[in-house]
Amino acid sequence: MTTVPNMKLPDILAQFRKKDRAAGQTTLAGQASGKSYEPIQPGDGKKPYAPLKPKGGASRSWPFLLGIVVISILFGINDFIKESEPFKIASAFVKESQQIKDDLGEVTEISPWLPSSLKTSGSTVRVQLALRVEGKKGAGKAYVTMVYLQERWQITNASYENRQGKVSPLIKGDLRDTAIPPAAGKNTGNLAAGHRFFKQNDFKQAIAEYDQVIQADPQNSAAYYWRGRAYNKLNLPDRAVADFKRTVELNPTHADAYNWLGWLAEKDNQYDACVGYLTKAIALKDDSSWSYYHRGRCNYQQGKKKEAAQDAEKACKLGNQQACKVLKQLPEGKTSQ
Repeated sequence: MTTVPNMKLPDILAQFRKKDRAAGQTTLAGQASGKSYEPIQPGDGKKPYAPLKPKGGASRSWPFLLGIVVISILFGINDFIKESEPFKIASAFVKESQQIKDDLGEVTEISPWLPSSLKTSGSTVRVQLALRVEGKKGAGKAYVTMVYLQERWQITNASYENRQGKVSPLIKGDLRDTAIPPAAGKNTGNLAAGHRFFKQNDFKQAIAEYDQVIQADPQNSAAYYWRGRAYNKLNLPDRAVADFKRTVELNPTHADAYNWLGWLAEKDNQYDACVGYLTKAIALKDDSSWSYYHRGRCNYQQGKKKEAAQDAEKACKLGNQQACKVLKQLPEGKTSQ
């Protein structure tokens, strides 16, 4: 057992003062020896401490730069499409559509949209354009298919999606005058004048001009074709048929002339001839919903209901809404899953 000395309080305080003086003398001795006191730094004391710096600044900026590049490319493509001849022809066609005017009012702007595509097959170029159409009442979408054949663009199919999302064809019934007569070029002579009168609905004068071209160049298939179109406008089907037949004799790849022959044969109840002409047209241009639809009508009139259903189904898939309605009514119904 430890015995505490019998000391009074003043003696105890004196002892503590003595120890403090001794400690102070030790510290002074250390300073005199050249040693210095260093405060403890953060860390384990073995490595110097430095604040952390942010890393990867460049890697975070490249998505932003890539986005700018992509947007610039898209704007460039958009401007290129707007300046193209197919876009200008499609825009003019859409602006003149009474169906679109009824839904949107006066059309104020037409711009390229998605999806759009371009396909080539030999000398034939096929373009499918999606267009955003803005009017005073709202906006809708138009889809136009065009083919570059015989040195000119032709609209082969067109449909419109209204403000409620309902899609309906812009080309239906008989074969519309959607092909725009080509502009004047070298050695066109009176052909350009004929086209000018045709656009003005002066079909008699147009025929007179085409007559002069044929007299000067009896092998000019374009003059026969457009004269046939003018004869049809004047309700002279026999003369129109003669010119369309001459057209395909001179140019066996003229799909539109075969379409007109098929249409006129259907009107004249010559259903076997109708099927023959439209089959040739489809062989030359297999994305024409109009050709499939009317060949189906002629097949049906001959009692070939299965073939009629197949043609209606193909026309429906190509966007012909009238064919879709007919397909539901045919006894064969849908022919494939």
